[in-house]
Amino acid sequence: MTLLVSKGPSFTMDEVASAAGVGRASVFRRYATKRDILLDALALAMDAQVPPVPDTGALESDLLVIVTETLAAWNSPELAERTRQIFGEAGRDPAVAEIIRTAMRDRMTRSWAIYDRAIARGELSADADLWLLSDMLVGLVVYRGLIDVPQPDAPQMLRALMCGFTR
Repeated sequence: MTLLVSKGPSFTMDEVASAAGVGRASVFRRYATKRDILLDALALAMDAQVPPVPDTGALESDLLVIVTETLAAWNSPELAERTRQIFGEAGRDPAVAEIIRTAMRDRMTRSWAIYDRAIARGELSADADLWLLSDMLVGLVVYRGLIDVPQPDAPQMLRALMCGFTR
């Protein structure tokens, strides 16, 4: 996982062996291919990045925490570059895409406690499309991160999401 974060998917089997303090043959006994290591490391990395679900007492401030955390990851140049590389791999390898898709959906589902509380408080309609809201919440940040353009200001982005652009 450390090599995945530091080098992206360009790590070598020799680097894996060196980092693990074992010989190359030992790595190949556990992993037949570099892709197998990449898939395991990616699954571990996606699970390791899950922050606790915020509970600030209000939908808007809970979502602000999520947007701020998402922006922080993309505002780290090294992490943003690695993420772009991994998403590039997802375009070439359906197994990588599935790990990312599953991890992102699992993370969003765990965050739905925010929506349940907001519905109970009357801040969110009970028939709201929670997948659409979740996708819109992180989608803009991921999109801008992938094409490497400046990220939005978190409060400004959240206001636009919550209130739209009309008067």
